[in-house]
Amino acid sequence: MSKSLIVAEKPSVARDIAKVLGGFEDHKEYLESEAWVISWAVGHLLEFKDPDEIDPRYRQWKLEDLPILPSPFELKPKQGSSARLTMLKKLLHRKDVTGVVNACDAGREGELIFREILDYLKVHKPSQRLWLQSMTPQSIRQGFQNLRPGSEYDRLGDAARCRSEADWLIGMNATRALTRRMKTRTEKNSWSAGRVQTPTLAMLVDRELEILSFRPTPFWRIQGRFLAPDGNSGAHEYEATWFDPSFRGDPDHPRKDDWIPDEARLSRILEAVRGNPGVARETRKPQNESAPQLFDLTTLQREANRRFGMSARNTLSAAQRLYEAHKLITYPRTDSRCLPPDYRGPVQNVLRMLEEKANRPAEGFLDFPLYGRAARHLQKEGLQNQARIFDAKGVSDHFAIIPTTEVAPAGLRPDEARIYNLIVRRFLAAFYPPATWIKVERITVVAENHFRTRSRHLAKAGWYEVYERDPEAEKDRELPALAPTLVPGQDKTHDVPARNLTLEARADETRPPARINEGRLLSLMENAGKSVDDEQISRLLHEKGLGTPATRAEIIEALIARKYVERVKGALKTTTKGILLIDMLRRIEVSRLASPELTGEMEFRLHQVEEGTHKRDDYMSEIQDYTIDIVERARNFEYAGLFAEEPPLGSCPLCQVRKVREQARFYACEGNQGKGDGECGFILWKDRSGRYLDRRTVAELLSAGQTGFLEGFATSSGQTYRARLHLTPTGECVLEPERSADAPDTPATLPVNEEPLGACPFHPQCQVIETPTHYRCQEICLEKAERKAGMVLPRVVCQRELSREEVQTYMAERKTALLENFISRFGKPFKAYLLLKDTGKHGFEFPPRASSAGRRGARTRTAEGTEKEATPARGRTTTRKTAASKTTTGKTAAGKTTTGKSSTRKTTTRKATKATTATKAAKSTTTRAAKKTSEPVPGDSATKPTRSRKPAPKS
Repeated sequence: MSKSLIVAEKPSVARDIAKVLGGFEDHKEYLESEAWVISWAVGHLLEFKDPDEIDPRYRQWKLEDLPILPSPFELKPKQGSSARLTMLKKLLHRKDVTGVVNACDAGREGELIFREILDYLKVHKPSQRLWLQSMTPQSIRQGFQNLRPGSEYDRLGDAARCRSEADWLIGMNATRALTRRMKTRTEKNSWSAGRVQTPTLAMLVDRELEILSFRPTPFWRIQGRFLAPDGNSGAHEYEATWFDPSFRGDPDHPRKDDWIPDEARLSRILEAVRGNPGVARETRKPQNESAPQLFDLTTLQREANRRFGMSARNTLSAAQRLYEAHKLITYPRTDSRCLPPDYRGPVQNVLRMLEEKANRPAEGFLDFPLYGRAARHLQKEGLQNQARIFDAKGVSDHFAIIPTTEVAPAGLRPDEARIYNLIVRRFLAAFYPPATWIKVERITVVAENHFRTRSRHLAKAGWYEVYERDPEAEKDRELPALAPTLVPGQDKTHDVPARNLTLEARADETRPPARINEGRLLSLMENAGKSVDDEQISRLLHEKGLGTPATRAEIIEALIARKYVERVKGALKTTTKGILLIDMLRRIEVSRLASPELTGEMEFRLHQVEEGTHKRDDYMSEIQDYTIDIVERARNFEYAGLFAEEPPLGSCPLCQVRKVREQARFYACEGNQGKGDGECGFILWKDRSGRYLDRRTVAELLSAGQTGFLEGFATSSGQTYRARLHLTPTGECVLEPERSADAPDTPATLPVNEEPLGACPFHPQCQVIETPTHYRCQEICLEKAERKAGMVLPRVVCQRELSREEVQTYMAERKTALLENFISRFGKPFKAYLLLKDTGKHGFEFPPRASSAGRRGARTRTAEGTEKEATPARGRTTTRKTAASKTTTGKTAAGKTTTGKSSTRKTTTRKATKATTATKAAKSTTTRAAKKTSEPVPGDSATKPTRSRKPAPKS
């Protein structure tokens, strides 16, 4: 007897179908009856091959190999999915299986999952489509009675393939092109870009730049206390805030109507109002607040982030366990907030289950008595808001997240209990009547100056009963009514006498916009269409948003993993790398990749492919053209031209002759712009202790020689602090952390990380701790003995910040690995080993120079008395004295040791001659090394990089 194989998207759906159809035997990996065999995928089982799996030459990331345009795209099993594919292959190729039913999710991605499996396994048997909008038994039975030929969904399958292939083309090629142009030799991560992640990053970058460029503006507020008669033949006191009724907002100069920026005006208001009589009027109106809608995944993630600070990924993980392991909620990866019209019966079943468990005591976050009372109330009084909730038009591939009839077991994990509690309460609240508030606005006028009092209290709880808000308990917060008491039908009271009792002027200052947290970012991704002008594209983005509910958490985590974003105090802060990427895309005119508009345009075309008004081949041709454009712009731009139109930021503090201009990763003197030998060595890197230095900050620094105290600096462990920058006479930029008024420690000895790095090499009984400026032996910090023997290492050495891991190696081995990206005072990059000397201070040891074999001699480490620059300008040996001159010791290439006294003229002359020769070789080496990077280093003339021979990491 022939059978059909039903392929579901997940095991739970397969078992639900089997339960409705009946007569199945469980074989663990599949279910079988006389007419049907049911098995399942687990989401996407397949993915596209990586470029190096298509052609070995793509192992090396080379610009000349781009763009990579596979034709056709080749699939491979995702990690961990081979066993499932093997089982599906076995079932699909059974002789008695003559047809296949696609029971994957009703939507574009479900269609793609099914068709990829059939393509990869080379199955050509007839297929049918099961299109389910809900998982009730009735819906499943109706779905099987109305199976449609799979060919009717070919256009949907084309759109699904287009979306998948387009994302690969744009993401893979943009990532490789940008990585080749922007990645330095010391970076581990690629410069990843993509259709969804890059515009998401751009939203965070724009907010971070607003914060960085923000400067506070002082203002005052006036708070007054007044006396007025009330409706009970008495009088009451109340507070009010001065405001300007003629105020009109200005988007270029954001202010509020209660700010007073002028101190002279402040004095006039205080003099006119203090102790004087006036009149008051008020308006009282009831206002209804409708019950909230049911949760979809995004609103659940936002609520969990707001209430508990949970990340989007952790919320999704907890919801997934509640769905798969405990069967307590419906499918969580949904973008719908409605239920199918035929789901009224299951809703009543859930209410009965909650009522039956009302006697179960509360457990942690789970309040079973409250659930039971609310369920009993709804069954008695009836369900409200049914037209809004049971709406087929609001149901997409899946319906809203609600509880199931399964009873919550004891011992749920805390995060699971939190999420389940949110879902149950929202489910109950959605069917309650609206809450009623009484809103009061009272205006008090004294000598033509207006003061405002606003109040709101809950008059009727409505759906707030589910959240235990009691109107009786809030009566003490109610503002007494003015006399005469309002009569029915009136909501206003006019010209009641009032007198000022006290006035207080409060000084304040404007604050920067808040960083975006995960809840807010999810909302911005969901409503990305608001930032797009095109009406059709905006509408589609409003429906779809950036990403899907199931992928938005992954996008946020990917931005963090790729070092574009970091979590700071519950919010998302973009790193310098993230800012540089978005800035680069906008400067090379690939800004569409950083805008929601690209996603909107793609969705618009995909919608046309689904409708049959746009062909799949035409769509992919457009995507290939756009991919080629991205690659060409990334390949052909010149770093020297990116900032040519930007005005200079100020005069160079070092040479005091030329101007300082912006480059891709730094600000530098015009004499240090990659021309000739580099006549001036001033350079200021954009990343300073975790804070991006924007143009406004640098302009202030150059103009005044220092900045005010700025937010956003961070230790290597992620702790943030305020600091200011100031320039030394030698042009060095020094970071000065802010010291609190009651702190006895100096900034140099103030610990910023409670976790020590390890035992001090000189005082094993003490620990080395991290301060804003140094890694220091704790004994030195405690005794304030700066000259006491013990380890002292600046956090920034030659403009290179040292990581905790590097310092721990330095402590354990008394020598680091070979470190790159040190910058000499002449603006030249160099690499060296850091050595821990017996004095507790540091020195350098340089690797052998890359010169001819006959001149490969010793690279001597610095003596205690001097530190040699790696690449001094014009062939001169430059030293920095750090103590009295002592013996210099260095190992030759043969491993021998040479010594000499710096006090003798003969030795000095010989050393100077060797240094001159070494300098030329080092200079040549530095120039060659710089050409390997994508961006010219200060002092070098290379503007277009050569390609590295080492393969770059996979995107």
